[in-house]
Amino acid sequence: MKYKDIVKGTFIERPNRFIAYVEIDGRQEKVHVKNTGRCRELLQKGVTVYLEKSGNPGRKTAYDLVAVEKGGLLVNMDSAAPNLAAGEWLASGGLLAPVKLIKPECTYGNSRFDFYVESEAVKMWLEVKGVTLETQRTALFPDAPSLRALKHVEELIQAKENGYEAGILFVVQMEGIRRFTPNWETQPAFAQALERAQEAGVAIYARGCHVTQDSMEISYEIPVVLKPEAKKQECFIQTAKGRSMADRPAVCEADNNENLCDIAQPLLKWYDGHRRVLPWRENPAPYRVWVSEIMLQQTRVEAVKPYFERFMEALPGIPELAQAPEDKLLKLWEGLGYYNRARNLQKAAQAIMAEYGGRMPDSREELLKLPGIGSYTAGAVASIAYGRAVPAVDGNVLRVISRYRADGRDMLNDKVRKSVEEDLKAVMPKDRAGDFNQALMELGAIVCIPNGAPKCGECPWEASCKAHIEGRETEFPKKAAKKARSIEKKTILVIQDAMRAAIRKRPTKGMLAGMYEFPSEEGHLSQEEVLALLKEKGLHPLRIQKLPDSRHVFTHKEWDMIGYAVRVDELEPVGGTQEGLLFIEPSLTEKEYPIPSAYAAYTGYLQIRLGNDKFEEKNEEGTKAKQILPF
Repeated sequence: MKYKDIVKGTFIERPNRFIAYVEIDGRQEKVHVKNTGRCRELLQKGVTVYLEKSGNPGRKTAYDLVAVEKGGLLVNMDSAAPNLAAGEWLASGGLLAPVKLIKPECTYGNSRFDFYVESEAVKMWLEVKGVTLETQRTALFPDAPSLRALKHVEELIQAKENGYEAGILFVVQMEGIRRFTPNWETQPAFAQALERAQEAGVAIYARGCHVTQDSMEISYEIPVVLKPEAKKQECFIQTAKGRSMADRPAVCEADNNENLCDIAQPLLKWYDGHRRVLPWRENPAPYRVWVSEIMLQQTRVEAVKPYFERFMEALPGIPELAQAPEDKLLKLWEGLGYYNRARNLQKAAQAIMAEYGGRMPDSREELLKLPGIGSYTAGAVASIAYGRAVPAVDGNVLRVISRYRADGRDMLNDKVRKSVEEDLKAVMPKDRAGDFNQALMELGAIVCIPNGAPKCGECPWEASCKAHIEGRETEFPKKAAKKARSIEKKTILVIQDAMRAAIRKRPTKGMLAGMYEFPSEEGHLSQEEVLALLKEKGLHPLRIQKLPDSRHVFTHKEWDMIGYAVRVDELEPVGGTQEGLLFIEPSLTEKEYPIPSAYAAYTGYLQIRLGNDKFEEKNEEGTKAKQILPF
């Protein structure tokens, strides 16, 4: 469903259920609130709200309040929106396929249900409830006691007993929700009625929505947890210490001493108290989770933070990413390295626009079809953004599990990784799958660290970790010997006249494809060889200075670089070319020309700052590279 004319405002107050006062473009407006519920957690003074402008000039209020920002979430609070979105979802075959009949607002017994739905084999009564209350990414209903909602549940039980299918659909009017549960504290009678309904065979669905300022669409399934603490099958497994662990947060299917039955409960408890505050973690919308996970591959968290925030500001959604010029995309990525990650991001965004209508797929299987998304990333997005109970196994997770089990297998072997995925899937809590995956990664990042001794005294598994008990923590994980990197010798040329500098664009394929670089030659050339080479290219060197040597390590190769700063009499005008060279004002590189961090040792000679350096909030002298050329 879509709205027609949306404006942004700042909430002031709500004197009653039906109206509110909002500041719009510096003026105070009296607006209609399209939700008569309590909504106290949403409508706080100063929050950003979104309003639909009425097309009726005779109305007393010119705007309807339809959405509000809360803690990084965009929440639709229009009480009419859930039924409209549900109608579209049902028509598309979201519940029954192929759907034969959809009738809204139908009377059954003493109730009027939102929908009557038929397929060839099923006749179903369906009640829809909008959910706007959330805490710690858990959606709750109701936000205030509702006798009407209670009556609907009882009538659905009666319909089921009379031979119909019956269901209740909770439409959660926001993204990033990990589970749904009835609000036991606010209305225990409703929560108990839901339990009776489920026992009677009434289907209970929860669906999250893709919410924008001007639209809301049902998009992903949310796990339903009816009890405050769901009853789980007990699993008694003897650990290395001989302890018996009961009351697991998930059913355990393993049957040997190396199983993982006892990990979830202490891990999640630790995570709840120690997890880092990260920009993508506080608002786990699918696009944000995806971009962050791609950036975090082979890159430290602290290095990613400013890149992520800058990327979100420049390319806030899938459509913007799909349409971004390559130079702009690579410039945003400059300094992160592994530039094919950025290209694959864009290819995947273009595929999502073409094949999924601009919506990120919500299943691991569909995510795996996208360019640049492997098993780990698919699991991370599906579990964190959509609450799917699928594992996300990266290097951190493999290291943690190998130490916990003292597992001597090669963790880089694909079959080993897949077996770990299956083992974790068997024990992960279905209602906190995303948290479980993030907790494993967090444990590996800040406690069970890759380099040096792990911080076992801070680990929630200290008493049951086999490698720790045996004093062999640093022996794991086992890895096959890596192939030696190849070494390439290069001569880097920083060529400039009084105003311009020479750069060139790398080939469109291969390493660092499409990036810009300083002119370079294979091998280590002497000053005399450099001068002779430049003269052959039609340039007239005036002075030459040897620059410090530099080395840059890639995954499979190293660049062993020497450099020369060369002053020439005159380059071609800006934008001109000569022997494949592009002549530009050096300052343009900070906005327009992405240069790989491999050349960081030489960019300072032109007062060029790469990647993160130019965005650091320091004083001018601390951030700008110094010009040290003697001419």
